[in-house]
Amino acid sequence: MAVNIPKSKSNGRGKSATNARAKSSARPAIGQPSDARARADAAGGALGEVGSDDEGSRVDQVYHQILLAIIRGELVGGTPLKSTQLARRLGLSRTPVVQALQRLAADGIVLLEVNKRAVVRPGAENWLVQVHQLRELLEPQAAAWAAERITPEQLETLASLADEARPRRGKDWIDAARRFDYALHLAIADASANLPLAAAIHKCWQFKRLSYAAVEDSHEVLAQGYREHLAVLDALRAGDGQRAAAAVLFHLRSPVSAP
Repeated sequence: MAVNIPKSKSNGRGKSATNARAKSSARPAIGQPSDARARADAAGGALGEVGSDDEGSRVDQVYHQILLAIIRGELVGGTPLKSTQLARRLGLSRTPVVQALQRLAADGIVLLEVNKRAVVRPGAENWLVQVHQLRELLEPQAAAWAAERITPEQLETLASLADEARPRRGKDWIDAARRFDYALHLAIADASANLPLAAAIHKCWQFKRLSYAAVEDSHEVLAQGYREHLAVLDALRAGDGQRAAAAVLFHLRSPVSAP
């Protein structure tokens, strides 16, 4: 089967917005609850172009291009992923392609067979759906704990991001809405003060950000998501863990959050 992945320019500076949105290296370290603004700015920057002079950036781009092709059904379960063909298609050397395939295998998305041949794991097209199901299990509890521990500084930063994300027309609003989305959920993870839980939520959000590339939300969907985020933020301000958990679960089960 032909691999349906857009070609990059030979110098690796392809303007792939899908890769940019999903660039996992933009994620800050866990356990820094005061950096919500920096995290949101990094997320916003990741919605633009990704420079690919850096080897790690090239690996990220290949990783997310292959994963997007899988979740879109362009690479079905059992499809061989030959590094030489992928490298030629992307205009890159084999090194970042091999490293990306190894990362995909480590995450369970790709299988490395006995002969080291990489193939798409059957069922991997449901990856984002299953990540969303995992978030439904993790994030409400994180919100309950975060409501008891979140700091005034964190709340102030989130309130500022919420103001910037007030619904309006234009691309700048879409980016602001996504920055608020990203910052709110990861502030909850960090403020939960449970390191394994926070790490798991951060990992989920590496994939959640990929959905920005997989699906283009309408103005109405983003506006509804904004209102649901405000309900979560209000519960955090009130220090009401039960209400915060319920608001997060309602948001995750809302049609606007579907992957």
